[in-house]
Amino acid sequence: MSPASPERIIRFEGARNVRDLGGLPAAGGTLRHRLIYRADGLSRLTPRDLDTFSDLGVRTIVDLRYDEERSRAPDRLPPGHDIRVVTRGFLPQGSLEMFEGVNRRRCDAAEAFELMRSNYARIPFEHAAEFADVLHELLTPDASAHLIHCTSGKDRTGIAIALILRALGVSVADVVADYELSNLEHQPVDVFEGSAQPEAVAVIMAARPEYLLASLEAIDREYGEVETYLDRALGFGARERAALGQLLLD
Repeated sequence: MSPASPERIIRFEGARNVRDLGGLPAAGGTLRHRLIYRADGLSRLTPRDLDTFSDLGVRTIVDLRYDEERSRAPDRLPPGHDIRVVTRGFLPQGSLEMFEGVNRRRCDAAEAFELMRSNYARIPFEHAAEFADVLHELLTPDASAHLIHCTSGKDRTGIAIALILRALGVSVADVVADYELSNLEHQPVDVFEGSAQPEAVAVIMAARPEYLLASLEAIDREYGEVETYLDRALGFGARERAALGQLLLD
């Protein structure tokens, strides 16, 4: 299955940008199905969605939203569930200022694009602790399948998923192709007001390959290769990467 295949998307009535990472080619194998999912906000799940969600077999949810986001839109989960919810939320530096600029029409589409690239280039370093927790969480015994999400399932989730895939040896091209699928499945978020400049909002909501590449290229510039970053910045060395491959690859 192609990494960019829309068939990997799992359709819900309320949630969007939900897909199984299974089938992606990695170093020494292929990602198993039904072990890692990515999604946007689960607060939007409808009653019918809850049945679909139950069928996914999710045992652990990793929520990358910060406290205020979770308070505004708590996850909806199946009644009587026994799903572990792990919160590793963060708000990237500069995000609120960017949203404010767009809402007050002080930030146009071109500036929004540059701000997004700049944010993506900083996030792997400013939030290394959260990403380290996410990667080590995947090694928790009997905790799979994992679903990782934030509000739109694109930025924080996108970088977290990219680091997981790179730790497994998935190529940069395939990581970016998966990221770009978020362009097919996104919906409005509550940070933009009616006064916001539509073109700038569209730029921020897009899954532009330049954004994710800004993260990956910044890692390469700082550490030379992603494996060194994973080892030194996240404490996720060769032993941990091998263990992750044992869990997730066929």
